[in-house]
Parts: sequence; C-alpha cells; structure tokens
Amino acid sequence: MADIKVKVLIMCGGKGTRMWPISNLAHPKQFESLLGKTSMFRQTIDRVLKGFSPQDLYIATSAKFGSFLKEQAGEIPETNFILEPAMRDNLGAVALATAVIAKRQPEAVMIILWGADHLVQKEAEFLTAIKQAALLAGANKVIVHVDTPPSYPSIHNGWIKIGQVIKTINGHKIYEFIQQVEKPDEATAKKFFSAKDYLIHVGYMATQPLLLLQHYRQYAPGAYAVLEKIIPAIDTPEFPAVLEAEYPKFEKVSVDYGLFEKLPPKSQWELPVDMGWVDVGTWELLYHGLPKDKDGNVVFGKVKLLET
Repeated sequence: MADIKVKVLIMCGGKGTRMWPISNLAHPKQFESLLGKTSMFRQTIDRVLKGFSPQDLYIATSAKFGSFLKEQAGEIPETNFILEPAMRDNLGAVALATAVIAKRQPEAVMIILWGADHLVQKEAEFLTAIKQAALLAGANKVIVHVDTPPSYPSIHNGWIKIGQVIKTINGHKIYEFIQQVEKPDEATAKKFFSAKDYLIHVGYMATQPLLLLQHYRQYAPGAYAVLEKIIPAIDTPEFPAVLEAEYPKFEKVSVDYGLFEKLPPKSQWELPVDMGWVDVGTWELLYHGLPKDKDGNVVFGKVKLLET
C-alpha cells in the first residue's frame, strides 16, 4: 500500500439493544466479551492491526462510549477517536468521520468497516480484499464495497444485487453494483438466496473521503449543510462547542437510506469475498454463524447437555 495513504475507519456506535440482556445502552455488545476472552471491538482492532498501523485507525462512536475506547484500544491515538455528542443514527456519524479524515489527509483513501460486532474467521482473505478495494477506489474514483456471498436467506441484513464482471484483479472478480435492498421479508430473502446474483451487505467499503463528501453535497444536502458548519472547526479549540451545537441537527436516518440508496449507477463497485463473516447483531444471526453439534446446539465452555 506504499503508493497510497490508507486510513481505516471503524464505526461502532450501535446501541446493541437487539441482544438484550447481555447487551444494553450502558454496555453495548461490541464492548462485551461475548465470544472468547476479549470483546468483539478489541477483536476487530486486533484484526485490522495485522495489516495497518495504530495511527492509521480511526474509531467513530457515541461520546457515551469514549471510556471503552481508551480502555480497549489504548494504542490508537486519542485524536483519532471521533466521538458523537448525540445519537443521530449513522448518516451524520459517517459524514463527521469522513470530514475529519478528509481535512487531515485529503489525498488518502478511507476504508470504512461497519460495526465492531462482526466475526471474521478468515482474516488473511479479509485484509487482502480491503486493501485491494482501497487500491481500486483510489485509482477509479468509485466506492468499492467488500461484501460476502450469503450462507442462508437472512432477513436481518441488507442484500446487494450485482451485475456484470467489470474486471478481475489478483484473483478477485469486481462486479457492477446494481441495487441495495435493506432487510427483506422472508419470501424475498429466499428468492435472493436462490438467485445467485446477490451478496450480503456487510458494510465494508473503500472510498476517497473527498469523493464521499461530494456525494453528500449532491445527494444528502441536508446533512451536508450541517457538516459545512462543523468542518471549519475541526482540529481547532472551538471544535467541541461547535460539534455540541451542530451535530444534533443531523437528520436521524441511516446512511444506507439517507445516501447510498440515492447514488447513481456506476458510482459503486462490488468485490465479493468469502471471509468467514458472521454478523453478531442478533441472537439469531450469532446462532447461524457458529459451529453446531449434531443436535444443532452451539456450546461455549464446559456444558453438560441433557436431551437438548
């Protein structure tokens, strides 16, 4: 990656209420050690540090969770923690983080990793794919998504319809991005699953931050108007006060609905990869993603099962 600067943005602002009671607003699931000894957030950091240095990592989350970042990601510079003063979903969160990276490193490519509550069982494939996406995004002025083939007809994830192969690079086929469908009903999910031209949208992508800001200006003008008031204050002493005043004005909407669904054809590409990805967003997703015994049980630790 010597020829381009790459920054990795990890989005981990979720409230985690879909996995109550182990996960709640005070202790969201990404900061809890659900699987193994360390939290999924820390596992995400460890995974990314196998391919990038700590100063190239940025973390965006709610200001409520700032203490978790200091505690669990101490090697990352605190200036790379982007703390949102209000919970406004993620159209605003992505805009703010993109603006900070664009102001500091305007020529960089940014890899966005959605959610620090994912398992990635094939780390080498994951790292190779996101680095390839960054190279493609830097060279072609497009957003390059890294998504995964479905393993079952999930109703809890977004799905991406792909089109023709655009090119093949280092064994990766790059496809046209046709359409994103958020959380379909069961019948639709089954149809997508058997169609073979759909991927599960995991939320990993590479883009130039300045390009993403242009898309905000054109397709999410309301969010961009808020951002314009914040940008001049980034990295100045006024920043905390300006952020506190302006950030709550972002519309409370996801970046998928507020921006990505509005982008024109050909502005996005797809790089599918089987990276052993499991979303731990709900108990059902976690169950689907983990190995089971012959009776369909997922077991952790020393457990004696009787007719279960």
